[in-house]
Amino acid sequence: MKVKALLSLTAAILLQAAAARAQFGLGKPKEIALVKSQPLIVILKEEDPKQLKKLASKPEDLADYKTSIADYNSQMRELAPKLWKLSSAVEFKPESELENLRKAKKSQRAVLRHLTFSLGHRHRLGGTPMNSVNMADFYYTSEQVSAVVIDLLGDGDENHVGRMQIAAGPVYPSDMIFCLKYLQTYLQGRADGRSNGDMREEIAQNGKRLPTKTLLIDEADVKNKLTAADIKQVYPYPYQIVPRTTIEKAVADGDAHYAYIRLLPATETVTVQVVVDAANADLLGMSLPSRVQMMGVSSGGSVGKGNFKDFAKAGGK
Repeated sequence: MKVKALLSLTAAILLQAAAARAQFGLGKPKEIALVKSQPLIVILKEEDPKQLKKLASKPEDLADYKTSIADYNSQMRELAPKLWKLSSAVEFKPESELENLRKAKKSQRAVLRHLTFSLGHRHRLGGTPMNSVNMADFYYTSEQVSAVVIDLLGDGDENHVGRMQIAAGPVYPSDMIFCLKYLQTYLQGRADGRSNGDMREEIAQNGKRLPTKTLLIDEADVKNKLTAADIKQVYPYPYQIVPRTTIEKAVADGDAHYAYIRLLPATETVTVQVVVDAANADLLGMSLPSRVQMMGVSSGGSVGKGNFKDFAKAGGK
């Protein structure tokens, strides 16, 4: 990973836990006012002819591809009108309308869409000096990153106003619910002039709610078969190790009794763990990756004992 990218990433995590990859700083008050003044256009996905051709000889993969698009569109049609309150209304348009929106004269429209894009990273070869500037001492990798973004499109231009990244792997309904809710929290905070320090303080204050919540832990995310007894040693508040479906139901219901752990991508393989209030998507605590992980050593997406120690500290222990 490039030094500049590492510093940028570290700053982004420290300034706002939900904002890996320099989320903080997006969205000027004037842009946010424009988003709030008009209906939000939610872009629905369309089948890509190139992808259809590529998968033509793989019927199962083709069916999965088509179903994933249909499921996403159905999900957004249900969730966006119900959850998005920052704008005057919610409208839907297909991806094929993006270029027309971009080219529209004397008009900027607020658009929400789900994107997948590539990021490059530079890694130091093992055994090379830390102060080396020799290009032969480094190698590069690329990754696919998923994000829900808010853009202003028009007059041939495109301005990014907000972005929430999603960890590599499955994209759950709870991810979309979190993105829709937290993007509004972020944009309203920017509109109100809240600073980096204000947002950090809000997260710290939110952590005091943790003792009143039951923390739902995805059984698939518990590192190395971490037992309930192991967690209890370091996390004194109520918790349950549950199937993913239990977490999804709590988030869909906005159940104030629960919090859950969300994995936010720092890179494709290194994640920041945050605790989210199932009721309103407020951040209640966070656990940063170690310096070694930040330098590119994979930690996977699991949650370990150290993370629960951090969550306990966020709750006041």
